[in-house]
Amino acid sequence: MVHPLDPIWDLSYIDAMSLLHAVLGFIAIRPMTGYELGKTFSSTAAHFWAADQSQLYRTLHRAEADGLVESDTIEQTSRPDRRLYSILEPGREALDTWLRSPLEPDNSREPFLLRLFFAEPLGSTGVIRLLEGRRDDARKLLATLDALASDAPPDLSGAPLATRLRYATLESGRAHARAEIEWIDELCTQISQHKETDQ
Repeated sequence: MVHPLDPIWDLSYIDAMSLLHAVLGFIAIRPMTGYELGKTFSSTAAHFWAADQSQLYRTLHRAEADGLVESDTIEQTSRPDRRLYSILEPGREALDTWLRSPLEPDNSREPFLLRLFFAEPLGSTGVIRLLEGRRDDARKLLATLDALASDAPPDLSGAPLATRLRYATLESGRAHARAEIEWIDELCTQISQHKETDQ
């Protein structure tokens, strides 16, 4: 197992550990079923940390096996039984240790930028098409984040710290999406202006 302080980082290990701590963080806010966790995750954190429902369930099962959370079965008459997860003290300690530990290196992978880096064979028209597709995605993301931000209290300065921090991550996502749209617009303009000489 690679320790987070080792000089060689295993990115899959870092991702798995970060998702585990994200799950612990959500369950620490309030007990949740796996379904509720998925809904909460997708409406709050999905813009900066992707995880599908199966990953969340696997992480919940791992956390329970490690004694970090526990689950209670809630019987229902007309529906399948629900499994409600609650955080245990070792889970709170693990979450606290992670929050206080040095930040992991941000070794981000950007498939779009990798493709753009090598996109010269597509020619100006193909590159612009690639950029326009990315811009459409950024606009959709921004619209989603704008909708989430519309639920923010009118004056966040007086809101609890937890609320301010959660909306701060949302504002980070909105700022990045707006910046990417602006960058793509500018790059498309530059490529269009030099289209004839590039071909």
